[in-house]
Amino acid sequence: MEKKSARLVQKETNSLEFYGNIVELEVLESRRHLRLKVNELIRFATNSSASTEEIQRCLSLSLTGFGAQLSSQLLRSLHRDDPQERQSIVWLLVLLNDSQTIAPLRNISIDKRIPRSIRISASLALSGMGATAENNENYRCTRLYAIS
Repeated sequence: MEKKSARLVQKETNSLEFYGNIVELEVLESRRHLRLKVNELIRFATNSSASTEEIQRCLSLSLTGFGAQLSSQLLRSLHRDDPQERQSIVWLLVLLNDSQTIAPLRNISIDKRIPRSIRISASLALSGMGATAENNENYRCTRLYAIS
């Protein structure tokens, strides 16, 4: 006579499928954690009592934890409706001053399909990072003088 076991019957699954599901869950959890961290940074930057040094410290800690994904998530977050949040995101992008964000910010600033307020925010971030044509050393400003 067979004894009944208290353990659950396990389904036979492919070990690669199981491993893939675990990795997929970890990636989703990591992305979720990144979004939460970016939202926390935006709220912190929106807080008027926070100093620039405190914001930079939090930003650098997040940068060491997430790397280039942080600047990518900040770029995606720029597409928000709230102007105060966009202003905080611009401020964070300027403080981050990541050269990899310059090209996407330029693309956002000239894309006519994107709302004007978001294009202006991207242009402000570029200006704050010193990445506009006016800030470029190759840009020559012609000065006109009136001689009387």
